[in-house]
Parts: sequence; structure tokens; C-alpha cells
Amino acid sequence: MTRIREEEEDWFFTMEDNLNYSVSTSMNGDEADITCEDLYIELGTIVKAISRLRPDKAVGPESDELSAKLLTEVQNEIVYPLLLLFKKSLSESSIPRDWKQANVTPIFKKGSRNSVENYRPVSLTSQICKLFETVMRDALVHYLENNHLILDSQHGFGKGRSCLTNLLEFLDRVTGCVDAGDSVDVIFLDFAKAFDKVPHRRLVSKLKSHGIQGMILDWISECYGAGF
Repeated sequence: MTRIREEEEDWFFTMEDNLNYSVSTSMNGDEADITCEDLYIELGTIVKAISRLRPDKAVGPESDELSAKLLTEVQNEIVYPLLLLFKKSLSESSIPRDWKQANVTPIFKKGSRNSVENYRPVSLTSQICKLFETVMRDALVHYLENNHLILDSQHGFGKGRSCLTNLLEFLDRVTGCVDAGDSVDVIFLDFAKAFDKVPHRRLVSKLKSHGIQGMILDWISECYGAGF
């Protein structure tokens, strides 16, 4: 298990020329005034996030070492302090140093065990930070879905969507073309270590084009060191 310090994180992600990259255009169309700038957090929201924690999940880094099971058992005592902590972190766009630390464990995937390319790194981060990320993720997904900013062709990481639904829709379209006597050309793309290669400033630009602004965008920018 390897402990990754905050200053080492840049080694694991794509470094991009910040002065020369295309800025995403607005995805809001005629509803450009629709934005998501603030996050309304209440006690019930945090309690719901705690209830979704898996008790068998490993603890975070040495500076934290709070288990999901412990947080679940003392949720009534900590939910209000967490509410204050989350609101302060959001309003000040400030990320505690402990939240940026992680224990990284290499998980073997396939092939030769002597090749580092055959291992997938899994980061164990602060459970408290994960709670806040869950609260923010739910709010952002609600905003994006309600304003139809996620295309129907997107099947990844969506409720009721999966690889299976993607394949079924693809099969239906292909068989329809074949039945009509049309030819079909298919191109499959697979990005190796895709999540590790997402340029952070470009990601923030994409969020901004979807109307995500204000304190939420500032917090995410600070989290990834991608502020404008």
C-alpha cells in the first residue's frame, strides 16, 4: 500500500497546455440562464448519504482512519457537525488537506504480475470526504437530468443505464438497419486508463458549459487544482 501525498498527484494525470485548449460551448441552448451555483445541504441529506455507506469499506488514510461502520453508528452525534463542516468547505472553496490524501492499493487485473501496466490503482480516501462528494454528486446529477443536459445516448453511470442497456439499444438499431437492407459500419474505441487521463482544467470547462458555476464550480476547481 502506497501513501500518495498531495504534491505527488500531478504525476498520475494528463498534463495539458493551459494556454491552448478549446473551451466547451454552452450546452444549455435557449435556456442559458439555467445554472447550478449553490448546494443546499440539510441534515436529512447527510443522514441519507451516511445510510448508503458500506460498513465493510476500508478506512481512509492514516490522518483519518474513520471507518464507514463507525460513522453509521454515531451518525446522530456527528450529523450536525458534518453539516457545518460541509457548508464551510463549500462557502470558502477550501478542501481540508486530509481529504486530499489517499492510500493507493494496486489491484491485479490480468496478464503478467511483473508488469505494472496490469495493475489498477484503487485510492482509499477519507470517508468524510466521500460523504460530501456523495451529497454533491446527487445534487449535480439531479440538476443535469432535470434540465436534460445528459444525452439519451449516454449509458454510463446513470440510473437504470448500463452496458446491457447500451448493447440492447445498439443491437436494436443494427438489426433494424440489416432488416432494411442497409449496411452498418461500427467503430469501437477503448481508452486505456481513461479516468487517469482526464485533463482537470478541461473537465472544469465542461462543467461550466453545463451551467455549473458559483461555489460548486469553485469547490471542484480547488479539489482538483484546476482553478481558472
